[in-house]
Amino acid sequence: MLTPKSPEQLKEMALHALPPSHLSSGHPLLDEFLDGGLRWGELSEWGMPWGQSLREVILWFLIRAQQTEPCWILWIYGQSDISINPLAWQARGLDLNWIRFARAQQPLHDLKPIFLSPFFRIIVIDAPQRLADDDCAFLARQARRQQQMLIILRPHALSPNRGNVWAKMRVNCWHDLQQQRIFAKIVKGRRPRQIMWPIPTF
Repeated sequence: MLTPKSPEQLKEMALHALPPSHLSSGHPLLDEFLDGGLRWGELSEWGMPWGQSLREVILWFLIRAQQTEPCWILWIYGQSDISINPLAWQARGLDLNWIRFARAQQPLHDLKPIFLSPFFRIIVIDAPQRLADDDCAFLARQARRQQQMLIILRPHALSPNRGNVWAKMRVNCWHDLQQQRIFAKIVKGRRPRQIMWPIPTF
């Protein structure tokens, strides 16, 4: 015989049945910095210069997503003279069976059908050559409608006074060679603050 549930118990059961609203990185310092992690259904933008081991920060989230609930991930890179080394990422714990890579300087023009489908739960757009304001507005709408996570990586620092107004969160990351530390600073979307951690891990 089933035991009747109180309104409080039913509410608690409903909350537990909901999918998580955040994706953790698995690193407590970074997750605290981001108020729990990255949020599903949002577009975020990161200022990450090339050649500074900064993309490993995003890699932590992808690995965590695969560990929590395997989902399809797409990494689009827009620089013709830079390529991704999937085997290096596999050595760090990424399951290559659940990720695909594509090169596109104009991702929305070249790969538009992909953004109309919820198949890829996480899409990373790395250093796009051409991404207009209307494109960013479209990406933000699709992320919200399809409860995806869209991440734009810029190969330069983001300005706090101008830039992508459609990104719910904007973060700058940089590598201090003298201190051998990686820094991250909130530009928009969370309480302004900054953290640092030693290379290569926390």
